[in-house]
Amino acid sequence: MLNRLVMVAIFLALVYAVYVLPIAEPVMALVDWAQARPLAGAAVYIACVVLATVLFVPGSGSMMIAGYLFGLGAGTLASAVAITLGAQCAFLMGRLVARDWVVAKVSGNPRLEALESGLREEAFLIVVLTRLSLVIPFNLLNYVYGVTSVRAGVHLVATGVGMLIPVAMYVYLGTLARDIGEILSGSATPSTMGYWIAGAGVVVVAVLTWVMHRAASRALERHLPALESDNG
Repeated sequence: MLNRLVMVAIFLALVYAVYVLPIAEPVMALVDWAQARPLAGAAVYIACVVLATVLFVPGSGSMMIAGYLFGLGAGTLASAVAITLGAQCAFLMGRLVARDWVVAKVSGNPRLEALESGLREEAFLIVVLTRLSLVIPFNLLNYVYGVTSVRAGVHLVATGVGMLIPVAMYVYLGTLARDIGEILSGSATPSTMGYWIAGAGVVVVAVLTWVMHRAASRALERHLPALESDNG
């Protein structure tokens, strides 16, 4: 619920950033700079997201910002790389640096005990499903995996696969936020159909996100029955 509220707040803030004149000019200047220098912009973006992920900053905001800055295609690529690298850095931090802190934080949690047992048999699938289902929050899960038996290479690839669809959807929301902001500020004048498409896009992404999380959670429960009893 907290993640969803943060997502809504960031989406509205991105719309507001273009609509409100005092901030519109520097915000659009940043967008223009990122689009004119895609490699430099992507490098700066990735470095910031990796750091933010390690520091427990919610990832949904960074994905939407990628769409806001780079558009759907380039934004999805940059955000997927950034989120995956950030998750891997947090994973390594949990394994090599903050292991005692993570163990103390998650000890006695039945969900995590079930997760560890499943990882011994189906590590790749379990990592993918947990990234889609959000049974455990994304930022915490990065560190949790660091104290499990999953191998670093499996975690890296499975996280990249599992996060690709969520990244694309959140990036799309970022592009919508910019488009809606431009409409409200008067710099874009779409047809009536354009308004309907923008509104439908938000609804579709929200519904798809819920369906995806629900389906992944149910699949995860079939592989980790202890999670089902814990939810009950």
